[in-house]
Amino acid sequence: MGTIIVKDRQTLLDVALQTSGSLEGLMDLAIANGRSVTDELADGEELITGEVVDRKVVERYEMEGVCPATEEIITTKKISDENNSGDQG
Repeated sequence: MGTIIVKDRQTLLDVALQTSGSLEGLMDLAIANGRSVTDELADGEELITGEVVDRKVVERYEMEGVCPATEEIITTKKISDENNSGDQG
């Protein structure tokens, strides 16, 4: 076990994939940090990491500098763009 600093737009699932290499690490990560799997994380927050489930995935992420960050921030512009993407004749 160790710790990790959350980066911008990372979810608990992103951190679990990055540190354990598998979705299976999500619940352990949530429990270790007293969090729900759907909690929003703050950029710069420190989390306790769990056991590595798939070392090959973790090593690959580290080697290629992969840092999953999938939280989508919905803005008024994005909603407006989506509403205007229909047929415009």
